[in-house]
Amino acid sequence: MTHLIMRRGPHPGKVFELNADVLTIGSGSKNNIVILDNDISREHCRLIRVMADYEVNDLQSNRGTFVNGQRVDNGWLLKPGSIVELGENVTLEYERSAAEADLSRITAARQIRRTDRPDPSAAPSLVTITGPNAGMVYPLKTQTVNIGRDLSNDIVVSDPEVSRFHIKLRWSETSFEVEELGSTNGTLVNGAHLPVATPTLLHANDVIQVATLVEFRFTWQPDDIEVEREHKPSRSSAKLGTREVAQLETNEAKLLGSKSKRKTSQLGTGLQPGALEDHLFITYAREEWESIVAPLTVIVQDAGYKVWVDQYLKQGGDDWLLAVEQALSECWLLVVVVSPEALSARHVRLAYRYFFNREKPVIPLVYANVEQLPMELANRKLIRYDSHNRKQTFDDLVADIQQRQKS
Repeated sequence: MTHLIMRRGPHPGKVFELNADVLTIGSGSKNNIVILDNDISREHCRLIRVMADYEVNDLQSNRGTFVNGQRVDNGWLLKPGSIVELGENVTLEYERSAAEADLSRITAARQIRRTDRPDPSAAPSLVTITGPNAGMVYPLKTQTVNIGRDLSNDIVVSDPEVSRFHIKLRWSETSFEVEELGSTNGTLVNGAHLPVATPTLLHANDVIQVATLVEFRFTWQPDDIEVEREHKPSRSSAKLGTREVAQLETNEAKLLGSKSKRKTSQLGTGLQPGALEDHLFITYAREEWESIVAPLTVIVQDAGYKVWVDQYLKQGGDDWLLAVEQALSECWLLVVVVSPEALSARHVRLAYRYFFNREKPVIPLVYANVEQLPMELANRKLIRYDSHNRKQTFDDLVADIQQRQKS
């Protein structure tokens, strides 16, 4: 859970949970976070969600907004540990690690959910089936078990993709529940993504995938691990993201052939700040890359525009997260390829909401009909995809981009 902790001010130690796409901080009663202090303006600053974190923007406050000692003018992306100063009297620390969560909230939750501890003589276990220490058995004999990269966890996983505090297991009457702690690379249970801060009850032989390369099996019969390891299904599901990207790259090459030697803008490590300021950003559902996004990207590039897409980065990884954050902050225009699949993807929703909240131009290209367009897209000029005249659709989009650039 993402939150701000007041380190200095009227209520030191107070925790402010950040659970909306846009929040305002100020002394006025209509703000999401109200801080009564002489240094705080009525509307002091605004927080806008950007992927896993928030960007802070000063609202022309009298005393100013500072992050790590630097004055905020045009927006500053917060990272865990960032120190936000409002004027001279109020200091807030930004965190999204559940290990530093509000103690009163955790205590209350534990009181509500408190049950007997598991019987140590008949407790279940976690067995590492892939990743560091494959084959290691961890008996779950305590009421809570923390798993992550930090050495303070009960089960320490030394893998760079695993967050410092990744998941928590908590005993609940007859079995354990697993809870995602807002990790960078996510958690899957039996191939399904685990929602953040929503406990999920575990059953015998459930497979917990932590990040990309680490898997545990939840079992009451850990002695069967050799049988499970010899006969367990292929890890193709865990590798799906990487293999999918490779296949889509192959499909794109077939699709585009030798018609254009241009490539989409690719972002790896080392991209300098400001490198995407002259780019437009296309957000979409990955499964629609070949059918619409790849040819669309080439057409827009051939029209003379620089385009950024996330196709060649593994979704959920650190490189992907940092790249998308930079694209959201720097790209001047967003094209949303609208479809039911796209609107159900969290990264797509965050992208158009971010551009909407920053009043940056957004062009919705309706590729497949949806029951209801979200408010952020419904009132904008729509370009509807015509499968019988795709060229006209792309021409209309390029013309709209040209018009936005002139204005």
